[in-house]
Amino acid sequence: MAKFSLFSFRITLILVFGIAYSELSAQNFYKKNQPKTTSLQIGFGVGTFYAAPRPQINRLIGQVKPVLTLGVGKRIGSHITLNSMLSLQNYGNKMYVFSESGKVSLMQLYQGISYAFELTPTFNLMPAQHHSNRAKLDFNLGLGLGYLATYRAENFIFQDQEYTFNFLERSVYIPVRPSVSFKMDAWSDLAFETVFFYTRLQKTSSIKNFDKYGNHFSQVNLVYRRFIK
Repeated sequence: MAKFSLFSFRITLILVFGIAYSELSAQNFYKKNQPKTTSLQIGFGVGTFYAAPRPQINRLIGQVKPVLTLGVGKRIGSHITLNSMLSLQNYGNKMYVFSESGKVSLMQLYQGISYAFELTPTFNLMPAQHHSNRAKLDFNLGLGLGYLATYRAENFIFQDQEYTFNFLERSVYIPVRPSVSFKMDAWSDLAFETVFFYTRLQKTSSIKNFDKYGNHFSQVNLVYRRFIK
């Protein structure tokens, strides 16, 4: 009777562990196969600033400066992802200066940095019901609304004397983000995107005569995106 009880106890343990293992395996399989709808992304690139003309300056030469972008995305459909983006962009412009001898040179007119935050719905061309069955190649277009702050140091020449003034300006902007993305694996994408920020800085600028044209930013970024949950 004791041997039978010991045998029954062993059989019971085996059944309990077998059921528990099956349950855990099923849960793990289910978890791995759940669609991942949240992604993180980081982008590095370069950008420039399309400045409104300054008084008494014929031409501005835009400089190409580095850009850093961080973002979180939430897929809300097979064609739509809502992205929140934070970007930092250095910018600067130079101008032509003529010396008394007639020699032409380039002088730094101003340089600064912009901080921008936006919410951008992004539409992808190829439908994706699950993160693992995304298309190898996809085209995306983002159009949103953001808010930016810019800080810059600008040089002025008055009666052959050079003065530097600091400006802090803020504006809402409309980001336009067309991109092409390549699927690296089930969880990762690599994207090439171009960006244009349509701002209203000319409406709030501390410099007069800025209302003729806009002050806008553009970028070209290489973006790494990974689905996390």
